[in-house]
Amino acid sequence: MAKKRTLEELEQRIRALQKEVLERKHADEELRESNRRLQIAYDQSIVYAENLNEEISERKRMEKALRESEEKYSTLVEDSLTGIYIDQDRKIVFSNKRFAEIFGYSRNEVVGMDSWKLVHDEDRALTDEIRIERLKGEQAPPEYEARGLTKDGEIIWVAKRNTRIEYKGKPAILGNIVDITKQKHAEQEREKLVEELQDALAEVRTLSGLLPICASCKKIRDDKGYWRQLEAYIRDHSEAEFSHSICPECKRRIYSELYETH
Repeated sequence: MAKKRTLEELEQRIRALQKEVLERKHADEELRESNRRLQIAYDQSIVYAENLNEEISERKRMEKALRESEEKYSTLVEDSLTGIYIDQDRKIVFSNKRFAEIFGYSRNEVVGMDSWKLVHDEDRALTDEIRIERLKGEQAPPEYEARGLTKDGEIIWVAKRNTRIEYKGKPAILGNIVDITKQKHAEQEREKLVEELQDALAEVRTLSGLLPICASCKKIRDDKGYWRQLEAYIRDHSEAEFSHSICPECKRRIYSELYETH
């Protein structure tokens, strides 16, 4: 049987997990900021391309400017700390390096793969429902969490932020994800430890209030009106246990004849 954790150990572990949860909040903030910058860069690239179509009549200049814009956007995507992908017709048609790494694939392996294969069986209905709503232009959560499956079959947790785009003339999902498996495990461990702490605290019994005690024999009257020995009452209402011995004064009183002889 595993050794039961002490209250101090549980509290220390909870504090450590609280720190990990705080770190996760910071990571989430960084993810949102990265998403914001990505969206701005994407919007800017689209606006830039549209302006070029309107202002530049010479084909070579327009193609050169578009290539430069795409290169800047591509650099931003490839250097991103989050996984970025495009899901179209339930297939991964684009992936940056980080997206493939999260699921344990190379980029060549993941591009062209059915997107549902990267989702845990129990979460596929949820992700499909959100995808359909988003592609229809209906209200869909921009951010959500789900379980994924790696190439080795390992279950991971990912936080997703998706939006609807037009890709090569067809609707698609532009998404980015971050691996939050460690944070999820920390949260689960924290919840377990909190439950253990609550159970441990429930087992701790304390004495409080006024206790009727006999001034002569020192017995205590319990809540049922019975007079009980002091040690028995304390033992039943706390975690204390008693060991018996004789103090020097009582020893002299009980064994007075022995002391007088010597």
